[in-house]
Amino acid sequence: MRTLSDHIFDLIQNSINAGAQNIHVVVEEDIPNNLFKICIKDDGHGIKPEHLSRVKDTFFTTRPRGKRHVGLGLALMDATCQRSGGNLAIDSEYRRGTTITATMKHDHTDRPPIGDIPDMFASLMSSTVENKILWTLEHIYNGKRYTLKNRATKDDLNLFSYTEPGAREKLYELIIRKEEEIHH
Repeated sequence: MRTLSDHIFDLIQNSINAGAQNIHVVVEEDIPNNLFKICIKDDGHGIKPEHLSRVKDTFFTTRPRGKRHVGLGLALMDATCQRSGGNLAIDSEYRRGTTITATMKHDHTDRPPIGDIPDMFASLMSSTVENKILWTLEHIYNGKRYTLKNRATKDDLNLFSYTEPGAREKLYELIIRKEEEIHH
């Protein structure tokens, strides 16, 4: 994974595959405390207790035979966190949901760049049409934050649907403005 946005996007696929209907993503940058934190919380089917201790193992997967035989997302994120002076915590209750919290030192040389948060958030929110997921996306930068919820944001942009021509571009521009607000 080249960027943290790539990691986030990959981990969210786990939530989608787990049948989550609500996914909450928080990206937090706390420069004074040298903290970079990513939290992904979902209401999917969760992880069975007997699998929880193995989900960071590169060669462990619960996928049926015939599909990919390795699970890389959590293993790669765990390695990134460890290289960057942090930790990956997984809290899951079977049939209730999962919370993944990745922490890193913000200024660590081995921490990948954040990537294109506006593009990632816009992609996630505009994908809602097909999978009916309710998204809550937050970015916190030194205590300043913005929060986007796909249904409310669609209404704020006067959109009937994210499939309308130009909808993704309007969403992307809104997120760019929100990013500028928290960084100034």
